[in-house]
Amino acid sequence: MSQLSSDSGAIIAAFQADLTGTFAIVSMTALIAYEYIMTIDQEVEMIWRRKWTLVTWLFMANRYITIAFIIWEASPLTAQR
Repeated sequence: MSQLSSDSGAIIAAFQADLTGTFAIVSMTALIAYEYIMTIDQEVEMIWRRKWTLVTWLFMANRYITIAFIIWEASPLTAQR
């Protein structure tokens, strides 16, 4: 009987750790989405309408590769259901 309760405890601990990780990913995704939504008008005005230099390309790559990575990382969370 103690083996069964030990296995159950391990399963519950693993589930709780996975759930905590999922909550962290979802909350970070929400914060980044909020930041993008709140600053898109400034980005259009300050970045998109200026001459494209190396710095502009680096900014855009950093900003949109982050979005792509978040979508890539979050997609297994929704695909498992």
